[in-house]
Amino acid sequence: MKFTIHRDPLLDGLQRALSVVEKKNTVQILGNVLFVVGNDELSLSATDLEVGIRVTIPVKTQEQGKVTLSAKQLHDIVKELPSRELVLSKKENNWVEILSGKSKFNIVSLAADEFPALPAFDEKNYFDARVDALAEMIDRTEFAVSLDATRYHLNGVFFEALESNLMRMTATDGHRLSFVDAEVFLNAPELKRGIIIPRKGLHELRKILDDGQSSVGLAFERGYIFVKLGQSYLFVRLIEGEYPDYKQVVPKNSDKTLKVGREDLLSALRRVSLLANEKSRGVKLSMSNNSLVITSSNPDVGDAREELDVQFNGDLLEVGFNAKYLLDSLAITRSPEILFSLKDKLSPGIMRGQEEAHHTYVIMPMRI
Repeated sequence: MKFTIHRDPLLDGLQRALSVVEKKNTVQILGNVLFVVGNDELSLSATDLEVGIRVTIPVKTQEQGKVTLSAKQLHDIVKELPSRELVLSKKENNWVEILSGKSKFNIVSLAADEFPALPAFDEKNYFDARVDALAEMIDRTEFAVSLDATRYHLNGVFFEALESNLMRMTATDGHRLSFVDAEVFLNAPELKRGIIIPRKGLHELRKILDDGQSSVGLAFERGYIFVKLGQSYLFVRLIEGEYPDYKQVVPKNSDKTLKVGREDLLSALRRVSLLANEKSRGVKLSMSNNSLVITSSNPDVGDAREELDVQFNGDLLEVGFNAKYLLDSLAITRSPEILFSLKDKLSPGIMRGQEEAHHTYVIMPMRI
């Protein structure tokens, strides 16, 4: 195996592979990237058996072949090399030589035969999906995915088909719930019961969507989702199990509405939360007479208070929330005005951007 490639596309491919490879290295080969060199084409493949990626890059081939190299080690070397062409060649005893100008590296490899077989990407039935819609759905749900390993079925987002060609993506960690609807596909696939995409796979999908393309191919088959975008392919093993009936926790009779400017609320929460309890991050919202007072208190540090002019159509209401959960939602909301629907201090609240009816964010209250 021997080929010539410019450092920049190789570095980009290695960065994509590095985020997928097995970090714990329980199986050494899963910490490696598979290089396959064909007719002026190099494919880089990496997997942790749950998520896998393949990136194809043009090269000048002197000799075809394949080999696996440590993803982190090779990435660190290529990152420090100048932006110019370099030559990779396989030597005796599985050593690989890297030449760049007057720089020379020899690194050990593992046999390509040991690398796990990846599924065939080319033979799938891909549905064209809008990149902008899919990226927005991920941005509005990924942050609410549960990190609790004991609640495995909540460690991903629920992707389901609705009526009128709409798709919905939902995430919850038990303390807050975020779901967003969008017309993603020109012709939507039949996802009869919906699928659960794990957090890591969703994160890798989101990174691929930044390639500047307008559409991406998605295929669904036997517990996997396959992604095709340009010269990049991704597969993700789906989470097996039933997603909970999240619709039950969405309040249906919230009779009090708070309307507040997004920037005002965001800034006030950031300041007040500085003196909130470090563990609970709790802040109290007191609403009355078109006024919102946000307070926090920490006996070991002090307390804080902010008052905002708002529109509020109910009697005095005081309710506590985790400031981080409020800030997470505000960070991905683009509407200049926020609508907060509430019932009482014990019921969940619903946050929406005034111009973003397609996105619903439900947050559980807390005692303060």
